[in-house]
Amino acid sequence: MNNSSKKSKHHRCMLEQKLKEELRKRSLYLSKHNFTRDELEQQLYDAVQNEPCCWNDDCPCVKSGIGCQADTCSCWHPGHDNVGGSGHSSPKNSESNTPEIIRTKCGNKNGMYVVDFDMIYKYRCQFITN
Repeated sequence: MNNSSKKSKHHRCMLEQKLKEELRKRSLYLSKHNFTRDELEQQLYDAVQNEPCCWNDDCPCVKSGIGCQADTCSCWHPGHDNVGGSGHSSPKNSESNTPEIIRTKCGNKNGMYVVDFDMIYKYRCQFITN
């Protein structure tokens, strides 16, 4: 019987100690509970799916105390917010990527710098005559 949704213990990418460390980092691991490895993996998977990118010192911008920049940070790109979905569509082709939405997808406490081309265009139109 082949169950493709279950991982063999030979195909695990993360050591159990690292798995517990990642859960501790997110305040999700309590040693008094006896969760199976599969349950721990599911907890970590769910946590990663629900947390924004750039929320801790793993992000060089957060570590340096500066905001991310939309042109260099990919956390707001489609596909990064839904690993199970089709994902990986070009961010330039997505109508839902307004500057406000991009800013909310990045978890950097210092914010994210996003160029608002619509705002620039509207401002320039005040001075351009047809």
